[in-house]
Amino acid sequence: MPKVKKVPFQFANEIQNGKHILTLSGNVQKKYWRDDDVINAKDIRETLDPVTEDIVIKLNSPGGDVFEGIEIYNYLKSHTSKIVVEVTGLAASAATFILAGADEVIMNVGTSLMIHEASTFTWGNKQDIQKTLNGLETIDESILSIYSERTGQTFDQLKNWMNEEKWFTADEAVEFGFANSVKREKQQEEPQDIAAMIQNAVAVAMANIQQPVSNQLEEEPKTKSLVARLKKGE
Repeated sequence: MPKVKKVPFQFANEIQNGKHILTLSGNVQKKYWRDDDVINAKDIRETLDPVTEDIVIKLNSPGGDVFEGIEIYNYLKSHTSKIVVEVTGLAASAATFILAGADEVIMNVGTSLMIHEASTFTWGNKQDIQKTLNGLETIDESILSIYSERTGQTFDQLKNWMNEEKWFTADEAVEFGFANSVKREKQQEEPQDIAAMIQNAVAVAMANIQQPVSNQLEEEPKTKSLVARLKKGE
């Protein structure tokens, strides 16, 4: 399976063409210290609370803390502005909840999306292990609810994908409902119908050939045959 590379942190907030642009790059995690370089619900909330314009979130993240991701998801769902998430690199694990909270999702060419089961570390006796297992199963049900609402896919299908740690290309993300479109360069105008072009060219060529011949036949003076001229003594 593909290995998730470390994504450098970036948190940029700006206005472009009347839209509020928020760039999020890095791990999704609760912020414990002032200098923590992480995508977190507190910073997003403080940044977007006063915003009334349309919001575009440029997202590149390998994921992180499921609960932090779900908090961001619910915050974006409740925001009054139209929110568009544009995936610029990777949206994996908990980062997919940010994507799911948007009104519209755009995948750039070459980007990826990945979903998987909840995971954690645990220690203790079998009762402790069972409690952890029960907790993970509950979290998975919550994740399935989010994905099902976003994509319209069945729980069974989503479970299968999560079990295999499913990776989606940009086009597959659109095909299965995680995203709305793939952002591509404007395509060139479609070429004209080749058959029609050939037919028109042949018609023009035939007209050009026939026209001089017709004129020549009409304008050329009639010449008497040699026999007729001899009979008249010419």
